[in-house]
Amino acid sequence: MVKSYRFHGFYNNLKFASSTAFKTNKVKFFILLALIVVAMATGVFVAIKAKTNYTLYNLREINVDSFYSGVAASSSAFLSRSISLAVNVVVLVVLSFSPFLFPLASALFVFRAYLFGLNFALIFIFYGIGSLFTAVIIILPCGLITLFGLVMFYLVLERMNCNCKKFGRADCNRLAFIFFGFLALMTINLVETILLVLLNGKIILVI
Repeated sequence: MVKSYRFHGFYNNLKFASSTAFKTNKVKFFILLALIVVAMATGVFVAIKAKTNYTLYNLREINVDSFYSGVAASSSAFLSRSISLAVNVVVLVVLSFSPFLFPLASALFVFRAYLFGLNFALIFIFYGIGSLFTAVIIILPCGLITLFGLVMFYLVLERMNCNCKKFGRADCNRLAFIFFGFLALMTINLVETILLVLLNGKIILVI
């Protein structure tokens, strides 16, 4: 009963904090949304423009060797993305302590969105129409959900830190929220990997 009460209390606080963070950060949210759309479009444009430029093959995030060897949907790819997400979470936790660091957080989201657009376009350039199902059904939704999750993670945590400074307390346990946010991102990562393995996916984004 105590665990159930704590869980419901955490869930209700998290729901309230998320709703409050969105309402009070609508301007930031739509600014980030606009920047993300532009960054993704830029990545797609660069990929199409430079599709004959073989230096793109050396991009660490693309890992073309793994594409062709068919081992991208593997534990190593899962681990690479997990490390990348862990680093992103740590950076966003640090940046959330001050609203004046919002431009730096925006830069991180823009960078991820650019890489996502670039890699997503290169999938079609490298694999053609045969990659349509894997890219659209698995990679696109998982990538967008992950990016959206990181944005909301930052906005909610920034709001919690702001409330803590104003009222001497947070509207939700911050450590629990950080753990919950990281666990949710890892779950998306795991689901993407499992789907690629089950559907014999040969391509994956590591960003």
